[in-house]
Amino acid sequence: MKSAILDQLMSLVNQGIIPGGSYAIIDRNQGIDIETFGFFQLKPTPVANRTDVIYDVASLTKTVSTTTLIMMLVEKKMIQLDTPIYSFLPFKMDPSISFFDCLTHSSGLAADLPKAFTLQNKEDVIKRIIEQKPIYSKGTHIVYSDIGFILLGLAIETLLNMPLDEAADQWIFKPLGMNDTGYHPETSRTAPTEFRNDPVFQGVLQGRVHDEKAFAMGGVAGHAGVFSTAHDLAVFAKHLLDGTFPLHSESLDMLFSTALERPDLKGTMLKRGIGWDKPTGRSSAGQFADPEATILHTGFTGCNMFIDRKHGLGFVLLTNDVHPSRDQKGVMEIRHELANIVYRERRNIR
Repeated sequence: MKSAILDQLMSLVNQGIIPGGSYAIIDRNQGIDIETFGFFQLKPTPVANRTDVIYDVASLTKTVSTTTLIMMLVEKKMIQLDTPIYSFLPFKMDPSISFFDCLTHSSGLAADLPKAFTLQNKEDVIKRIIEQKPIYSKGTHIVYSDIGFILLGLAIETLLNMPLDEAADQWIFKPLGMNDTGYHPETSRTAPTEFRNDPVFQGVLQGRVHDEKAFAMGGVAGHAGVFSTAHDLAVFAKHLLDGTFPLHSESLDMLFSTALERPDLKGTMLKRGIGWDKPTGRSSAGQFADPEATILHTGFTGCNMFIDRKHGLGFVLLTNDVHPSRDQKGVMEIRHELANIVYRERRNIR
């Protein structure tokens, strides 16, 4: 059966809002269905999409790689979630900030670093982080923060005494059979993103991470840097749904639970799990997701995924929404309805 999801996405392609992409529906009962649509690139010339395309998954890095590694470290009793993160960093800021605070975006740290496009290298990023002052009292608000996840990535490297990309490959991607997932993709298979033109880099980003902070860090960071396919992320989600993921059942229960509920700086109440977002408002998991059994996340390049354990459903969408520039970004407007279609078509929920 041809899904209405494809109609929605092709409408965006035909309007020139997104070039194309791949999506996967993960069904505990029916397995994984994958569809590829639209174009691999639009500039300099349109090229039809292919089934083997790898995408920059942006902030899905926070969940698939960084959060998973942190939970593995907890299981190995190398840390606890309330352990101060600066115990494992070569620099000090607020000594009370814990792994939990960074994972739930409640650390007091700002969302981003100013003028990130000027960052030259990893040392520049760390220096700029050290200069940042808290923007709210720790634990009082939820403010989505790349900075907190950069710190998590650095702490993982210290704890494991290996680069973050090697740790993710060894502990997550290879064990799960995610053979097209990693921080250093095959360039020719990678969907191009934005044309970057600044003092650090000039040209189309293809096979190189879109996020400026991760770019400065050599493409390997806790908040961004992973490239993947709809197939690989569907495999990741299917293992979570099936309970065959390489974490203990208690850890999986913790991942799907609401860890914190706090307002953002504008007063809107938000919920966060450990590393993952939880459904609130018009979330990218739609209106039918079970709020207690669902985790989700989005990425700036035009990707998102959700996993609902109660209904046995998951969804992954990967696009290069920032190609040829971020000015036409529009896929986020239909994420809520795409999720609703998944529930209507697979579980007949109306």
